[in-house]
Amino acid sequence: MLRTTVLMMISVFCAWGNLYAQNTTAMMEMDQRVFHTSLQASDALFIRQNEIYKQAKANDDVLAQARALQRMGQICYQMGLFTQSLSYHIKADEIFRSDKNERQTADNLNDLALILLITKQQKEAKQAYFKALSTYQMFADSNGIARTYANIGHYYEKVLNYDSAYHYQQKAMQVFEAVGNDEGVALVNENLGSIYEDKLQFDKAFSHFSKALAWFEKGGNNEMLIDAYNNLGDIYRKRGQYVQALQFTRKAEKLAKRSKAYSRLSSAYRDLGKTYSFLKQTDSTFHYLELSREYFLSSYSDESKKQEAILKVIYGLDRKEVQITEMARQEKVAWAIYIVSGIAGLVFILIAGVIIRNQRHRILRERETREREEEISKTKQELMLVDLNNKKLQEEQLKENLHAKAKEITAHTLQTIQKNQLLEDIREALTEMIKSDSRSYKKELRSLLNQINQNFNKDAYWDDFRRIFEEINQEFFDRLQQINPGLSATDIKFISLIKLNMNAPDIAALLSVSTDSLRVARYRLRKKLKLEQGASLTAFIQSI
Repeated sequence: MLRTTVLMMISVFCAWGNLYAQNTTAMMEMDQRVFHTSLQASDALFIRQNEIYKQAKANDDVLAQARALQRMGQICYQMGLFTQSLSYHIKADEIFRSDKNERQTADNLNDLALILLITKQQKEAKQAYFKALSTYQMFADSNGIARTYANIGHYYEKVLNYDSAYHYQQKAMQVFEAVGNDEGVALVNENLGSIYEDKLQFDKAFSHFSKALAWFEKGGNNEMLIDAYNNLGDIYRKRGQYVQALQFTRKAEKLAKRSKAYSRLSSAYRDLGKTYSFLKQTDSTFHYLELSREYFLSSYSDESKKQEAILKVIYGLDRKEVQITEMARQEKVAWAIYIVSGIAGLVFILIAGVIIRNQRHRILRERETREREEEISKTKQELMLVDLNNKKLQEEQLKENLHAKAKEITAHTLQTIQKNQLLEDIREALTEMIKSDSRSYKKELRSLLNQINQNFNKDAYWDDFRRIFEEINQEFFDRLQQINPGLSATDIKFISLIKLNMNAPDIAALLSVSTDSLRVARYRLRKKLKLEQGASLTAFIQSI
């Protein structure tokens, strides 16, 4: 029981260690694909590049300054100092751009994009990759184009967009094959194998890994060859072919041990432990997982020392202070490794990561929603303002029209009153002449009087008056019809004149009736409008 418990805890520890080891291995692989550096002491390389940078600055050689900064960024990247690496690449980018050296800018952008991707700045990384691609295409640089295609494919693989990842790796493959770059073809095959492995399409992954291995076996790059052996061992294990898996993982183990590639050796031991676990060989499983743990700790310690050496150069730390800090840091790291090796710690880290990611997504969604709502609100306000202005213009136009109509109807009314008054005077004069005159043209005067009486109210002005009055008082006439649809034309004329606030004598003159006849007409109209006794006819009509 104790043995089983210990084995489970070591498996959990190795799984955690595997995560770090895989990340370290992946960084080394990408470094070799991008930079192709020699295996020299990183601190010595950094010091040399720093001296080159200072000399270039003294000579005012901006291009040499930028190249030295780029190389210093590459060295920091190799050592896992991503913040420092990002800083150097950004400085190099600024100088390359100010010098208008587009080809060097594109080369540095590929390095910069990789750091941005590792530091979770995915949007900026994508922009940098495509800017580099555009520049290489402008210069028709086939190797630069192919390398950037492969890097873009790697980017899409990391963001889990496998279709796009496959598309760009295929484009990289086509260009590498066209220019005869066998190493590039091998690297793309390894990338494609990784994509298919993530998608659990192990047969296709095996095919691409095998093609990559064929070139690495004759290419002389031990690190890539170790990884190729390990990749095929993983595929065999995942397909349940444990004997073949052991064969390839053993090859990776031997080459890693001979090359003193301890991080890769730790990975090989871990894979051997996994395979023996599937074969139910508990002792071998325990043995190799323990070896994996030991080499992982050793490799981690070595990497930490190298990072400290670089940081000492960068920040000019005193050697004694670095040693003291390193001892304290190593002690803290050792305690941290054993503490977080438990299942509870691992679960806590995973849950925390999920919570943080979800929180970021929620904040981003809320910000986007708020921005959209603000934009919609702004648009609505602008539309309301335009609509309000239109209504104001319409209202002003309507007022002008009503004012013109009112002036027109007033003119017609005054003209009609004057005409009817004139006709009334003529009629009275003719009447007196007929009564007092006994001459022979009495008959002709009577005939003229009859014509005046017959045409007294048939002037075209009444038609114009009715048309204009109805245009500006349409709602008034609609409500009047609702009260009594049977009102006559004379009633409508009478009501219209009352609506205009005209006095009784003027109304009688316009209607060509006497004052007594007008009173009778008012009485009849009150009955038609169903007014109660004592109610004002004028007030009622004005209220309609």
